[in-house]
Amino acid sequence: MNPVAIDLTLPAQIISFLILVWILAKFAWKPLMGMMEKRRLFIKENLAQAEAERQEAERIRREYQEEMAKARQEARSLIEQAAQTSEKRGAEIVEAARRETEKLKESALAEIEREREKAVSEVKAQVAELSIAVAEKLLRARLDLSGQAELVEQFIQEIGDGRPC
Repeated sequence: MNPVAIDLTLPAQIISFLILVWILAKFAWKPLMGMMEKRRLFIKENLAQAEAERQEAERIRREYQEEMAKARQEARSLIEQAAQTSEKRGAEIVEAARRETEKLKESALAEIEREREKAVSEVKAQVAELSIAVAEKLLRARLDLSGQAELVEQFIQEIGDGRPC
């Protein structure tokens, strides 16, 4: 074999290879590249959509945190209002109880005063009756001065014993 001799199989292989490349470029390369471009666009859209969804999720998380902070603040406010209301109501109850106690006290004092006045009136009436009874006895007895003194002593003893004349 001669190394310098040209064999016709080599140019046939080169021509076959170039025809294969041309056929691939004409029929396979463009559809393959179109499919690769579609895949690239699909991935790009999915990444953009994922980023938009991540941003939306972040926005929702922030809104949720803001709402939670608002709810906590409202809860604190409601608790403070309830505490103030209960303190106010407690003070009102204490004041009402104090007024009621004062009324009962005044009522009791008025009742005591009426009873005292009634007792004084009864004592006055008894004294008047006793005075009339003494006067009757004095008139009946028509005693002298020493007899009157004895009668007054007897009357005083009867009053001390609580017996009527």
